Amino acid sequence: MRQVDKSLRKTAVEIQKCTHGGRFAENARQNMTELLDFSANFNPLGPPDMDAIEKIAIHAINDIEWYPDNRYPDFKRAAAVFAGVDPENIVPANGSSELIRLIAETILDVGDTVILPQPTFGEYELNIKLMGAVPKHIEYRNVYRNIGSITDEMLAASKAVFICNPNNPTGTLIPKPELEKLALRCQENETFLIIDEAFIELADPGHSMAAKVNKNPFIIIMRSLTKIFAIPGVRIGYGIVHTDVANRMENVRIPWNLGTISTALGTWLLETHAADPSYLERSRELIHTERDWLMNHLSLVRGFDPLPSDTNFIMVRIRDFSMDSREIDLRLRSLGILIRDCGSFRRAGRDYIRVAVSIREDNQKLIDALAESVTQWGRELAEKKIDEALHQGKIASRTNCEYYPCHFEGQDCTFCFCPFYPCNDERTGGHMVDRSTGGQVWSCEGCDLVHRPEVANPILEALMACEGKPEDIKDIWKKVMEPML
Repeated sequence: MRQVDKSLRKTAVEIQKCTHGGRFAENARQNMTELLDFSANFNPLGPPDMDAIEKIAIHAINDIEWYPDNRYPDFKRAAAVFAGVDPENIVPANGSSELIRLIAETILDVGDTVILPQPTFGEYELNIKLMGAVPKHIEYRNVYRNIGSITDEMLAASKAVFICNPNNPTGTLIPKPELEKLALRCQENETFLIIDEAFIELADPGHSMAAKVNKNPFIIIMRSLTKIFAIPGVRIGYGIVHTDVANRMENVRIPWNLGTISTALGTWLLETHAADPSYLERSRELIHTERDWLMNHLSLVRGFDPLPSDTNFIMVRIRDFSMDSREIDLRLRSLGILIRDCGSFRRAGRDYIRVAVSIREDNQKLIDALAESVTQWGRELAEKKIDEALHQGKIASRTNCEYYPCHFEGQDCTFCFCPFYPCNDERTGGHMVDRSTGGQVWSCEGCDLVHRPEVANPILEALMACEGKPEDIKDIWKKVMEPML
């Protein structure tokens, strides 16, 4: 422990910083290629009406000489109309991150227990621990399947329950009737039910619990403009709570937590899209269409198991894939694609990745990059295996192989990867095939030449005698393969 640590707040010293997606700016500085960001889950339509947003921001600059009105009356009215509640229910916040901190500061004491389904957004646990409270981890999938898995005994022993709905990173939505049951039991046990609805407008706003706050003071709703309007550079969020709780949160809230520009933009966005919901309706239609397309194409990647999602991102189980999440992340990043490595999510780990749903053109680029990264990985591993074999003077036979398109399941592989791939010579039995993601690729499924002992042994001897340069490979093809065609 550093000397100064003993003088700091103990929980601040012990806490580990959260890992997030959306690290476009820092990666852009390190990567000179054009980047596509699938690590951050924003509305794929992008910000609505950028010309209008620019005008609002420029006009707001005229007021930067004064503090904003810390009561935020216009913003509260706009948020209340948008969410279908009263202005007195609204607590403004500088995005979801500050709102989570404010909620924790308002309701949690040292030693409190907080029920926290996992995997979920990491900021919840950070703020629970910062307040000196204790997270009680439970399986999110059990809660999703049966809300009753959060028992009355658990609620009676806990100060609060965090539910992300739809959940990040799984993308799944708990139906409103199920949450209503949980909310009633939370009220009976005087346990706060904190529901993060950051993605609800991109899933199904009909499942929002916002309208219930005035009847149940133990419901706390979190909302953010970041995801639904694709404006991560402007931090705007708000809480929806019972008026009694709102008054307490207002007392705790940092003054002027929304700046002049944020207030103006937030007010305009909420007013505009409460009056005309067509942008969000089109967003949900696009997400539904592109999510289905992306789910289908991800499922065609051998070893990928995309999980059902109700919103604008997909969690993919890669337990049976040949690379873990860190390796996939690094390889895709080198190809200009950012995804979310789920290794930092508790109870997810290196067996999962998360990808945002984007427009078709970008979704296609993601699938193409995945295919290319798998091919690169197969080549590198094959080169390593062949290099090892060259030093040993032999290559062991295998009865299965995952390195499609060179090989296919059930083939007796002498070479881990054909040194001539792609030969593009149809005399071998190989041929071009249509890729599920578009375009064509050379398939060796009809070729068994390099697996015949009378061919494999001369190839191996020739490889051992040369340095493996491209011109050497061409010579080996002419000397060994051509006579066999």
